[in-house]
Amino acid sequence: MYTLYYSPGSCSLVVSCLLEELEVAFEPRKVDFAANEHRGPIYRKLNPKGKVPALVTPEGVLTECVALVEYLCDRHDASGKLLGRAGSWQRAGTLERIATLATEVHPLFNRFFHEDDFAAAQEVQAAVKARGTEKLLEYFRAQDAALIRPYWSGDSMTAADLYFMVIARWGRWLEPSAIRMGNIGPFFARMVERPAVKRAMEREGIKPYGT
Repeated sequence: MYTLYYSPGSCSLVVSCLLEELEVAFEPRKVDFAANEHRGPIYRKLNPKGKVPALVTPEGVLTECVALVEYLCDRHDASGKLLGRAGSWQRAGTLERIATLATEVHPLFNRFFHEDDFAAAQEVQAAVKARGTEKLLEYFRAQDAALIRPYWSGDSMTAADLYFMVIARWGRWLEPSAIRMGNIGPFFARMVERPAVKRAMEREGIKPYGT
């Protein structure tokens, strides 16, 4: 059985939802960020990065959402529905979407939520957050305009939609809220009604539109 180390509402929610979609049993272990558990020696021994998610597998500990999505889908999604078969165009396209969220959009949220990580001076922090906000709104407006089919991925849901759902949920703090936009809103509502997503959120003690 896997053990998933998570923090409620963070990017580890992507992996939790995926495990539920795949109907794979796992043991959830909450990492208390408010108590700095992620910086403590016990968790750092497990994951020296001090971040979530971290998945304990029979082969060792694996981190980073992109790697975890591919690992789990390769082992538990024989049909290739959620990621595409290895070597296929669908696999490449879905990974491209996931990688974009992980490497381009997620870092913008670091500037929005954790501007103090980028500068000591408050005026610089404010500028970092303001520019991050501008870039995020630009991104979500473009995605909202392009989201004309049921899912961010197209007509069928893929693992990329789980990641975009989590990213869009973070965007509820923007003005305007990402999950209230004309096309992202219905997409988000569709995703959070999925039984797997409901189970994952209930376990973490979070609500789709709130904390």
